[in-house]
Amino acid sequence: MKTSTKLTFALISGLALSTAFAQGFNMSTAKIMDANQDGTITKEEYMKHSNDMAAWTKMDTNKDGVLDAQEIKVGFNDK
Repeated sequence: MKTSTKLTFALISGLALSTAFAQGFNMSTAKIMDANQDGTITKEEYMKHSNDMAAWTKMDTNKDGVLDAQEIKVGFNDK
């Protein structure tokens, strides 16, 4: 397989996965992201599961680099 074909496939796969994951943000997703189960999600924990930094910026309303319980409740609302 040519390098350009591999790159195109990887980009398309990544976009599809990111879209599917973003649509699935809910409390179950938040629990998975909270690796140490401390009730907060750090930027590092978040980035292990999503590269949607626009969503992070929107959810981290106090801009402290951590999603607290209230930000998680609002940002990962069950649908």
